Amino acid sequence: METEVVFGVHPIREVLRKGARECHELVVGRSKKDPAAKEILSLARQRKVPFRFGTKQEVERMAPGGNHQGFALVAAALRERELTEFLSTAEVNRRTLWIGLDGITDPHNLGAVIRNAACFGAAAVVLPQRDSARLTPLVQKIASGATEHVPVVQAPSVNHAIRQLRDEGFFVFAAATEGVPLPEIAFRGPALVLIGAEGRGLKRRTREIADERVAIPQAPGGVASLNASAAAAVMLYQVRRALGT
Repeated sequence: METEVVFGVHPIREVLRKGARECHELVVGRSKKDPAAKEILSLARQRKVPFRFGTKQEVERMAPGGNHQGFALVAAALRERELTEFLSTAEVNRRTLWIGLDGITDPHNLGAVIRNAACFGAAAVVLPQRDSARLTPLVQKIASGATEHVPVVQAPSVNHAIRQLRDEGFFVFAAATEGVPLPEIAFRGPALVLIGAEGRGLKRRTREIADERVAIPQAPGGVASLNASAAAAVMLYQVRRALGT
């Protein structure tokens, strides 16, 4: 079984709470009297995860360059799901909301989008096989543990995902600088919201085959575009509001 080092308070807390992954060892580089350490150690004991205390330098070596906050957990690697396999077991109804990303190569943007997806009840995040950040421990850290709750699904391409999800009854809403203003869209579900890279946006063909191109209104004189995670938050809020909880 392939493993990875999960680091940071929130991701490790959610791994231990969810209990879906095999955990091999927790290394704590903080005092056992520290409130965060007490909580993490309590969860580790509940899950019967082996733990030990180490130095901050040891934790740094396990998670080089990461904001580990004094915690590192060796666990089974979190994997992206394959779209067809995931669809075979996914619950899809008129309130279902998914988000698809095209050309999001910054792990910080991907992590923030996954966190937004969890906040607004999106049931999956769809990534293309190429030209995309992947589900790394850094992304899990930026997502603050949301990766334990929102599946990340891989498709050959965004357009392939659109075609396959249309067959399942999904309506596709693409964020675009030129489109119908967001407040004027009659959103319906199940819904797939598409977000492209900052600046470039979605590919032309992807915009063309969407059911609706959706523009987020901005104040006069504002910047040219929102970054991907901010645009995702605005879109997800509006679609969730329309579809209901």
